[in-house]
Amino acid sequence: MESWRTQTNLLNAMFGALLFVSPWLLGFSGGAAGWNAWIGGAVLVVISMTAVTHFAEWKEWIDLAVGAWILASPWTLNFPADSSQVKIHVLAGGIVTILAAVELWKEHHGPPRVSA
Repeated sequence: MESWRTQTNLLNAMFGALLFVSPWLLGFSGGAAGWNAWIGGAVLVVISMTAVTHFAEWKEWIDLAVGAWILASPWTLNFPADSSQVKIHVLAGGIVTILAAVELWKEHHGPPRVSA
């Protein structure tokens, strides 16, 4: 279980870092999309990296909430349709949300018991 947690938190941190640098790489550093990417990405990196060293369930709930926000933000903040801003937010937010949800599910639903 520890290996799974470490891997998912490192992936969440990686997608947070990708989201953080995306405004510069994809050219949308001005406006709401850029600020959303910087703040959301930074929060994901910090929370995910602290979860690698010191696991706490509340950190996974924060990852889930931030991932869901990042996923929904293109429509909430009215990003231009079919833009790189939308694509990177949906990609990062979707993956982080799924990973956090699976990690929380695994935390509460241990492996099946085999009876002889």
